[in-house]
Amino acid sequence: MKSLLFILLGTVMFFSQNNRFIYEVKYKKDSTSKDITRENYYLDITKEDIAYYNRLNYISDSVFTATGRTPINRLTSFLLKKKDDNIYQNYEYIGDVNFYKISEEARQQWTITDSIKIADNLSLQKATTEFGGRNWIAWFTKDIPMPYGPYKFSGLPGLIMELYDTKKNYYFNVIKSEKIPDDYQRNSLNNYIPRAIPVTQKDLNKLRLDLYSNPFKYVLNGNLTMREGQKLQLDDGTILSKEQLKPAEANERKKLKAFNNPIELDKAVKYP
Repeated sequence: MKSLLFILLGTVMFFSQNNRFIYEVKYKKDSTSKDITRENYYLDITKEDIAYYNRLNYISDSVFTATGRTPINRLTSFLLKKKDDNIYQNYEYIGDVNFYKISEEARQQWTITDSIKIADNLSLQKATTEFGGRNWIAWFTKDIPMPYGPYKFSGLPGLIMELYDTKKNYYFNVIKSEKIPDDYQRNSLNNYIPRAIPVTQKDLNKLRLDLYSNPFKYVLNGNLTMREGQKLQLDDGTILSKEQLKPAEANERKKLKAFNNPIELDKAVKYP
């Protein structure tokens, strides 16, 4: 506990321009299931921008730095925001061959309460807000005077250390802090940024519905070429040959439909 506090305060005091806060995220992909998904997400706060991305991207960057090769990882969405701008660039991966970019502002109207608690020797204060169709509770600390938090949450007078919705479908908790090396490059993110296709939320929802109707259309329609004998690995690790894709469509639709519980619940797609 004390080591975490030392790292956090040391980072803020001596390396205030380039900090990384690692959040453990527990969430329900399917609101009707008791299954909990656990992942780590990274919040990079630099003198230029804010980036929020899955640990898989960090691993990819580490492997590339060590070997010069980019490993094949599960693709995940990520967020970027310039320090002097309120607009988030949402790079969304929906399961096809592309990344899509949505530019939007995301503000929260916070109510800061008088409730205080101590965690890891930090003084945390409670705040509440409504965002994305959910009611949220945040515990932030003025000991780390950075107005940021996980995902699109920001605007409090201190770093958000703990965040959850009142129905406990999503839970975020800082588990580590570290200095970002001056020479660190987000190679995995930078690789997708220039290729991302600008869309609106309405466009993205339509693309999700199209993908639901034809989950493997980019392979079956020839947009993604599979050589003779080559197989396709799905996000869940399932490996299929081209001949197995059509029979697997029903199961893929089931998986897409089960992801009915995004962070911003008011953006959930209504699948048939």
